[in-house]
Amino acid sequence: MSPYSFDHKHILLTGASAGLGSALVKLLERVDRRMGSLRDKLNAKKSLKNRPWRLFQVESAIACNLKCLMCPWREIAKKATAQGLMTAEIWEAIRPYLSQVQSVDFTGGGEPLLQPRLVEWIADATKAGCETGFLSNGLLLKTEKLKKILDAGIHWICISMDGATAEMYNKIRVGSNFDRVCENVANIARLRAGNIPKTMINFVLMDINSHQMEEIVQLAARLGVDQLNFKQCDVIRGREGKGFGLFASEENTEIRGLQKSLKKARRLAKKLNVETTAFAFTPQELAVCDQDPRDSLYIRYDGTVAPCINLALGGQTTFLGNEVDMPSVHYGKLPEDDLMDLWETESCQFYRRRFAERFQTHENLIVRNLFESGGSGREKILQSAREAMPDPPKGCNVCHYLYNI
Repeated sequence: MSPYSFDHKHILLTGASAGLGSALVKLLERVDRRMGSLRDKLNAKKSLKNRPWRLFQVESAIACNLKCLMCPWREIAKKATAQGLMTAEIWEAIRPYLSQVQSVDFTGGGEPLLQPRLVEWIADATKAGCETGFLSNGLLLKTEKLKKILDAGIHWICISMDGATAEMYNKIRVGSNFDRVCENVANIARLRAGNIPKTMINFVLMDINSHQMEEIVQLAARLGVDQLNFKQCDVIRGREGKGFGLFASEENTEIRGLQKSLKKARRLAKKLNVETTAFAFTPQELAVCDQDPRDSLYIRYDGTVAPCINLALGGQTTFLGNEVDMPSVHYGKLPEDDLMDLWETESCQFYRRRFAERFQTHENLIVRNLFESGGSGREKILQSAREAMPDPPKGCNVCHYLYNI
């Protein structure tokens, strides 16, 4: 499946230069921002065009060494089998398919550095030509461990840091140590070869720490971090993670203040040569979320294969302030089932097909209406494209990820 069968940006810019006007160019830029990650995926596919899967997200561990304030998985991890660690047998069921996947992310609901075979598995995936990376709390990333991970060929490392000072960080990341994590993060830039692995920090925005947006930018720059991701506290299971999110159904005074602060922090980051990403504060329905089940699989520590982490671990959750149930959607389980067989199950094909339909409907309607309107009525065009899409699958319709928050 290739949603980009032609270069829309080139066609639209050509049309603008022929007299459609600057409004069309502005709308194009807005559409591009919303679809930028999908174009990035296409670029990756061009370089690895013979690999049908874009991503395997492999939960190497659901076990964790911290008790973070907002963690939605803590109670689930307490009930985990095999000490919450993926077994070698499950990895062996994945390994034959590494040559067919572009990227392997070893992150799930826990701490990847607790997985004793992590270095070995990174090396397996890297040797198979995959891009590799993981998100960690960073506490266990000591020098010797880091050197082994670098030698294994890791491409990116992201560290969760939700406070720019020791007092704030240690209050949120209970059981961690701010100074030690800062040292571990700085060591990545010091020990890496060139710009690989790319280093990132995830900063989860909450009431308690939102005033530190500029401070975390400054810290990232001091530690030699390449990118800072401003995240929403958007995953909730039962009471875990509930009440920390700063987003809302509609824009209000508080949201406008947060948007202003975030914009200021991102301007500072640009000056300090730190890339940034951020989610919205109000819902903006996407055709497909970044997880994108059309060409990816989520594989739990116990071998359960699902469209994504949210659908892998269902339960009571909160969606834009409303109490709802997140279903569990499982294609099957490794090593009992074969990964390719699971890819062809009715459930998997449904998710792949539905999001392909949503994306194509959304894209085609925008392109058609752009030309018909000459670029005017931008909000109306975007809204009509959203309304024309088929409904998202159950579960996705109550997932903040699909609404860019």
